[in-house]
Amino acid sequence: MENIFWEYWAKFENIENNIHRFDTRVYLKQIQKPSNNDICLGAIVGKNPGSARGAISNELVQIDLQGDKLLPTVRNIFENAYKKCGKEIPENSYIQVLNLFYLCDADLNNAIKKYENSTSKIDECENKNFPFIWYVWGGENKKLSNMKDRFNKINSKKHFYFNSRNDTINENIPSNIDLARHTQGMDQGKVIDYISKILK
Repeated sequence: MENIFWEYWAKFENIENNIHRFDTRVYLKQIQKPSNNDICLGAIVGKNPGSARGAISNELVQIDLQGDKLLPTVRNIFENAYKKCGKEIPENSYIQVLNLFYLCDADLNNAIKKYENSTSKIDECENKNFPFIWYVWGGENKKLSNMKDRFNKINSKKHFYFNSRNDTINENIPSNIDLARHTQGMDQGKVIDYISKILK
């Protein structure tokens, strides 16, 4: 992709012929080049990277979304949350995207099979201390349970997820059997309202 201003950045690595995506960032304002000095507002945790791709590089590169809807949806939700609370979006600010595992494949079952039969690694960004973490990894899946357990040790004073079973925001790390609603098809209103209060 050309060297233009862009919102979505990550590092892509080929591990045993499987593409992995690390340090994924959703910038709320377009930037030309990311920096380690940029402001991480918080994090969101999904299952695994889907269809979005980028050049293999040790540096942050622009993400070609290729139909991936999570990243633009996250950006839109936070833009609306800032509008709702009446605050300006800080320059060079982004949301960190973490995953249960980092192998890229839009087909979750296929991704899990590849993951189970190959070498993988955890994103070093999980070692950061985040102002808040929003969980969107869905409901119970026994093949993902061990991966979820890892996040019980992540550094943040605020955890939340949207529980669509009772239509509420829960302020804790979801358990293996909790339903941490994905952004796809989610009623965004309550999440936008909740995030706007965090940002005040």
